[in-house]
Amino acid sequence: MLRSVDLCDYMQKNPIKIGEKDDITKAVNLILEHRVSGLCVVDTGNKLLGVLSEMDCLKVGLSETYATSDKTEVRSFMQPYPVKIFPENDLFVAANSIIENRVSGLCVVTRQEELIGVLSEMDCLRVILSAIYNDHREVGKVKEHMTDVVESCDVNANLLHVAEDMLKKGRRRRPVVHKGRLIGQITCRQILKQLYQRKNNVEIVKTHMNNIVESCALHSDIVGVSNDMVKKGRRRRPVVDNGHLVGQITCRQLLRVISDFNRNQVAANFDPIYRDLL
Repeated sequence: MLRSVDLCDYMQKNPIKIGEKDDITKAVNLILEHRVSGLCVVDTGNKLLGVLSEMDCLKVGLSETYATSDKTEVRSFMQPYPVKIFPENDLFVAANSIIENRVSGLCVVTRQEELIGVLSEMDCLRVILSAIYNDHREVGKVKEHMTDVVESCDVNANLLHVAEDMLKKGRRRRPVVHKGRLIGQITCRQILKQLYQRKNNVEIVKTHMNNIVESCALHSDIVGVSNDMVKKGRRRRPVVDNGHLVGQITCRQLLRVISDFNRNQVAANFDPIYRDLL
């Protein structure tokens, strides 16, 4: 049972930050070191100025002018208007904002724009899952909610070509297939490592992909998949049928499904003043 819907109880209170005048290479190293999808950009007073995602860094690394440019400060590439929320806001308001704005998380700031934390879609999903009654009622199957058109790449595809397509379509990871069968995945973070550490060595996807990829079946239970993704920190999962890639399910899709299902169940755990928020 949840004791609170105050997002301060669930946000990450020590987000990875970087200064606006820091070099983009430092930002990439922080993303790789801490295994995060982005950084909060702040000034010397900890005021939020923007966010820099791994996709922003990928765009820089793929740029033909990057190698010869002397303008490599973070402020030249960051997103200056991140989606924000205040600490006194409700958790379910935050979840709706994530879904509506199609973002992976929110920056939590004071009324003076001081950064105090971040709240991810994974944080929201984890909290809402924890409120499910143990009544074994079926929420639904993966097949009912997945995206059945999923972008993949061949194991022997050129890494830079795949990176450019991922950037164009705003994808952070891509399933790797061979003759239609799922055999791995390539992530934005893996490509960043290649671009910034061995920039002139162009290779195929097979060289850098993860050979072991977690997937789920068409008829997997939504709650079971959600719990496993939360446990392992995964934002999306390929869906397979007899080893063949047929779709994918994302944390944001699961968040929407679980939130809707728990509308009445979760409300019973809260004071009446919160129930209308659900």
